[in-house]
Parts: sequence; C-alpha cells; structure tokens
Amino acid sequence: MVTVNLNGEKKEFETQNEELSVAKLVEIRGLKGFFAVELNLNIINKEDYASTFIKDGDSVEIVGFAGGG
Repeated sequence: MVTVNLNGEKKEFETQNEELSVAKLVEIRGLKGFFAVELNLNIINKEDYASTFIKDGDSVEIVGFAGGG
C-alpha cells in the first residue's frame, strides 16, 4: 500500500512490492489526453512515467489541459 497526497487529497493505492510508477498511477486514474504530472514539485516527462516511482508520502499533482477559443 502506498499513500500519497494526490492533488491535495490523501489517497491510498494497492501495490505489489510497494512500488507505484507514474505510468501505473495514470492507468489507475484512467487519464487520457493532455495532462502533466508533477512529483514532489518536479514535472515528470512522459517518457519517464514507467521508470519514475512514487513513494509512500510523496506529493503528486496532475493537471489537465483544455483547449478553447
């Protein structure tokens, strides 16, 4: 189990071997389209999602983008 502060709310995620990648979090949340992931005040590049792991107590912010005119 990994507990993180996700967009200002405490959330718990079941994990195997206490690891939660950013890619897995994106999958769990069902995110699609344009968004950015910030882990402990650092923006994570999309190509690094699978190799970046969220630890117990980390802070994650996910921000979506919307177009308009």
